[in-house]
Amino acid sequence: MQTKISIFRLDSSEDIAFPVLPAKVKAGGYGSFESPALDFPDDVIDLLKYLIKDKDTTFFAHVTGDSLNGIGVFDGDLLVIQKGLFPRENDIVVVFYQGEFYVKRYIPKYKENGTSLEEIRLKSENPTYSDMYINEDSDFQLWGVSTFNIHKLRK
Repeated sequence: MQTKISIFRLDSSEDIAFPVLPAKVKAGGYGSFESPALDFPDDVIDLLKYLIKDKDTTFFAHVTGDSLNGIGVFDGDLLVIQKGLFPRENDIVVVFYQGEFYVKRYIPKYKENGTSLEEIRLKSENPTYSDMYINEDSDFQLWGVSTFNIHKLRK
């Protein structure tokens, strides 16, 4: 099954501030223990301001499928999608292709002159799935660029 998504918009304008642990959280290079005083962090982060640059052009989508498992985008993950961004090579993009939304890795191929696109490869990151190839004749719309992937760690 290809990775498909359904899209929705944030329905709140309230700030959402959470405490931030002032110490770095190590994923390797273990060393000494942090101070117990860190149990009471002073810093806060406004989660909406961190995740959303423009509320009018930001959307959320749940991923369905496993074609991006190889890069840590899993079935059920929540993507933050920014419309209006020009995609860069290797960005994770949301596209409307042949009547459905998909999320894939963006790989452009330029013509020899280097200024116009010859083809877009929408790469799957699971060897079970084929990549999609988009050319000027394709029924295709680049819908947005995924800027964050929210992955639930505890079920």
